[in-house]
Amino acid sequence: MALSSISRQTQSCLLPLPLISRQWEQYLDVPFVIPALTFPWDIFRDIEQEYYQHLYDSLREKRMNRSDRGASVTDSALDLGLATPTEQTSDTSTVRRSRSGRKPHDFMPMMRSFELARLLYVESMAESVYLQVRSNPLFAEACGFTGKLPSYRSFARFDEIMTNFGLWDKARRRVVEFNLNQGVLEAEDTLVADTTHVEAEATYGKQMKICGHKEDCDCAMVPTDGNVGIVRKSNAVSYIGHKVSLLSGAKGQLPLTREVCKGGEYDAFTLLPTLERFKSEFEELAQAVQYVLADGIYQSPRNQQTTKDVLGAKLVAPINPGGRQDKPSDIRGMDMIDRYGVPHCIAGHKMALKGCDLKKQQYIFTCPVHNPQATQAGLVCPHHKHIECCGGVTQGRVLRVDFSTTPQVDPEFPRHSRTFHTLYDARTGIERIIGMLKDGYSLRRVHKRGRKAVEAHVDQAILCMHVWPTALTLKPAQ
Repeated sequence: MALSSISRQTQSCLLPLPLISRQWEQYLDVPFVIPALTFPWDIFRDIEQEYYQHLYDSLREKRMNRSDRGASVTDSALDLGLATPTEQTSDTSTVRRSRSGRKPHDFMPMMRSFELARLLYVESMAESVYLQVRSNPLFAEACGFTGKLPSYRSFARFDEIMTNFGLWDKARRRVVEFNLNQGVLEAEDTLVADTTHVEAEATYGKQMKICGHKEDCDCAMVPTDGNVGIVRKSNAVSYIGHKVSLLSGAKGQLPLTREVCKGGEYDAFTLLPTLERFKSEFEELAQAVQYVLADGIYQSPRNQQTTKDVLGAKLVAPINPGGRQDKPSDIRGMDMIDRYGVPHCIAGHKMALKGCDLKKQQYIFTCPVHNPQATQAGLVCPHHKHIECCGGVTQGRVLRVDFSTTPQVDPEFPRHSRTFHTLYDARTGIERIIGMLKDGYSLRRVHKRGRKAVEAHVDQAILCMHVWPTALTLKPAQ
């Protein structure tokens, strides 16, 4: 659903509740207005202090590097017996600077601008955020900018510091914890995992030198972006990009954590680092988890054991048949057992799973036509085949299949059971989350290189997605 549509739907319920000033009432259908006014941005105050400290340290380091370069020039001049401007004015070889310096730009307006710009359906990067602030007075005012607007270099420096020191990651975790405390999210016993790709602004396999030598040299070369890979969606569609593994609650419909992997990483191998990150970030939530829903590509003994070891939970995923083929059956009345482990009768119907006999280690299948507890609408069985298969029994036959005959089926949670289908229906929620992140929160493409930049890009998108439901339930920040 488009963000502007959400704004229009919630406008009627927002007006009577919070105290939105009248000058903003006519702009409630603009996507960024409600989050800017109602979300409690003060929850990021401690991150603001970290940002200022890192900003001070980075500027101080750059100033010292410039001073060192100036000192080296001075030493070279002295070796040649030449006078320098510094030598003429001072006995020291370093340039003195004021300790006060200029006051840095406020953190909160910059933070709002990077988050709220994602609601404007533009590819989020420092350039686009800067242009939105410069060209859209309403956006600049909603973000909290007053007086002289920051330069592009200030926006780029802000994003660089937030990325390099993991502050976007901290902000993402902070907003998830805040939503849990506010009741926007609840601790759930079922999680959903899936992967998506983020298109990269990079050339796969391209390398560069970082030695700084202008002439030809034998120094080692490194990839321009070591995290990109070929993401193949089908035989005809592939991308150069990064792979992102996401984890969300089955009911919450909001992403909780993420793991960035190389673009060519096999999906099944992303489950372990994702679950470990989730447990390290939200230990209390991890204790309540009983099931993890995932696509069929995750189904393997290795991932089953991983889920159990990390979260003490059960991985619920469809059967991954691998290279198995349908096998003809010599059982009376049965035509074959397909590669998913389901018997097919001579009438061409799939037998219905009735239960499991754990003592004898057998699956119990029954007739989907004549058994009243397994009847499927629209199925019919010719009388002569009913006689041949079931012997004319009123409720159809009962078939037992040994566990060892179909090792691809998980006896702890058989895919063919009704319980499995009821639980697994919630897995599609993660696909809607991925769609919204890409189309509504600018996740589709990243314009900076390196894993840190991709992690920051994903963190910003998740953070922005969490801002919306919170903004719709809280009063405007004072």
